[in-house]
Amino acid sequence: MITYYIGNVRGKRKLFRTPRDGAASADNCDVLADFMLDGKVCFVLGDIPYADMRVGEYLAYSRSLKTRLPLSAAAAKELLKRVGLKISLDRRMSSLSRLEFRFVLLAAAHDDETVEVWLNLDGIAYSAFSRRRMGRLLGGLARGFDFVNVAVSDHRFIPKSAKVMAVTKNDVVEGRSMSASRKYIKMRFTRCKRRASLALTALNGRKTLLCDN
Repeated sequence: MITYYIGNVRGKRKLFRTPRDGAASADNCDVLADFMLDGKVCFVLGDIPYADMRVGEYLAYSRSLKTRLPLSAAAAKELLKRVGLKISLDRRMSSLSRLEFRFVLLAAAHDDETVEVWLNLDGIAYSAFSRRRMGRLLGGLARGFDFVNVAVSDHRFIPKSAKVMAVTKNDVVEGRSMSASRKYIKMRFTRCKRRASLALTALNGRKTLLCDN
């Protein structure tokens, strides 16, 4: 079963980072910061972490932090298979899309005892392609685990019939899917615009994206 979470960005990050028995989580660690501008949630995107590692190397490194047993290529492929991600172990982490990167993090986090996953996809830019890609990946994820919890920052990623929870600063309540009237756009700020806002001044050339929330 897939449950989508919308609402307060920092509330979702705190909720998804909460340790739980039998659960694995993957954070949006490639998002450096978030802020509000003109009533919209903006995300500051950093580079993909572990950029110089290959996928197989990263999985082996991450697993070595939990157990001293070496991770074979076959075992690494099984980790990816269970989260529904079909990519080569030789791919460099820097070549992954942000969506693929988060799934690789989840592949490294789960084990044989995992029945529930918490995947933070806040900061993934909306497009028709990314919606289809996310839908396929989450469908595969739901086949591998009993409970799938997903945070998204754009309502258009959520199927109409899906279960939705809304996160506030202090609570989690029943939510509903909404259609967005505005298109996703990348934000490009002029020098004058940056000087006019302390938040924008602090970006220092980082990429930002605007999500409907």
